[in-house]
Amino acid sequence: MSAIPGGLATDQQPPMTLPLRHFLVALAFLLAGGALGLADALGATGGLAGLAHVHLLLVGWVCVTIMGAMTQFVPVWSNVDLYSRRLASAALVLVAVGVAGLGWAFWTASGHWIHGFGGFVVLGVYGFVYNLGRTLARVDDLDHTEAHFAFALAAFAVVVTLGFVLAMNLSMGVLPVAGVTHAHLVGAHATLAVFGVVLGTILGALYQLATMFTQTELHGVDHALRRVEYGYPVGVVVLAFGRLVGSRPVAVVGAVLLTAGTLAFAGILARKLYETKVERTPMLTRYAVAAVALAVWSPLALAAWVEQPLARETLFGVGAATHLLFVGVVGFVVLGSVYHVVPFIVWDHRYSDRLGFEPVPMIDDLYSDRLAAVDGTLVTAGTLAFVASQAELLPDVAAPVGGGLLVVGLLAFAANVAYVVWKHGDVLPSRLRPAAERAD
Repeated sequence: MSAIPGGLATDQQPPMTLPLRHFLVALAFLLAGGALGLADALGATGGLAGLAHVHLLLVGWVCVTIMGAMTQFVPVWSNVDLYSRRLASAALVLVAVGVAGLGWAFWTASGHWIHGFGGFVVLGVYGFVYNLGRTLARVDDLDHTEAHFAFALAAFAVVVTLGFVLAMNLSMGVLPVAGVTHAHLVGAHATLAVFGVVLGTILGALYQLATMFTQTELHGVDHALRRVEYGYPVGVVVLAFGRLVGSRPVAVVGAVLLTAGTLAFAGILARKLYETKVERTPMLTRYAVAAVALAVWSPLALAAWVEQPLARETLFGVGAATHLLFVGVVGFVVLGSVYHVVPFIVWDHRYSDRLGFEPVPMIDDLYSDRLAAVDGTLVTAGTLAFVASQAELLPDVAAPVGGGLLVVGLLAFAANVAYVVWKHGDVLPSRLRPAAERAD
């Protein structure tokens, strides 16, 4: 049974349909990206399928999930009203259309359509950044979660701008400019996207989620580790700038600061999970995997970056380290968070006002424990197969096998979360919901 956190300003949150639409759209991109990645591993794709796969997963799944989570929980955590609900909805539509179009354009190598659909993504992200920026501006004193979110929002705006320039260069050849080449811009763009937007948001959110849902507090060595982790945003900016201007010494300094921050945070997260005062849940189990993966990835990435910080093949580490980051850290944190965030949103809107007056389910009663165990096992096995294949501990055939396990596991995860929304939520038309729910 999971704890139901108190003290949250849930009266400040937008309607449940708004973040849940983000999550459902993100789930669709997750399945599309996973299927395309499997097809690419089997050699059944052409064009720029690798870029399509990356953008469907990182922008379509992870970033749209981040947009929905920030839209819902910044008002809750910060006790302020969302600046504009209409702008949040419009931003989702623009980004969804843009990412779907980008996936198609990359897959078919349609160069002129890449920056065309990229423009939709840029407009949508700008709207999201402005909306959440104006929301955070209402907070008097930013805490460590809000500070990480502010950094991630700034990175978001820069990333899509650089991405649009890259798309223009693919079709119109606008680079180099002032000594900045396409390769340099790719390095800065990828660095800010993964470590600024995605991991920056994840670290900020976990400061809240890991303490809230383990019912623990930062204490003792946690504060020293947090001071080290505060160098993480500086490291991201320095690494991105070093890659942009092609400076190896600058990039190495950024790499040291960045990985020191991630290693310190892995220690904080591991301590919170060890000290937890509640029963294990799918969310906490997946956070444990992410903590281990982050601790292993950090020194591997640093070693690669010290040797070759500017190389394309070491953008996110090298070999097995890359999958440790994207699947072991980012993937498991997002999967774990969605396993609690979506049921929590549904529970709060549907059952919280009935608590104490009639029997109501707990948060973790809304989804299937068995299906959660199945998808957790499949995704973990698939990740291990990928990592072992990249590390040459298993033959090459392990990669497509791992991809198949991941796709099936993600399908099970999507089905479990979609079931929560369908049965207990209020985002579907009445005629599509269960009869018992319509009569309620």
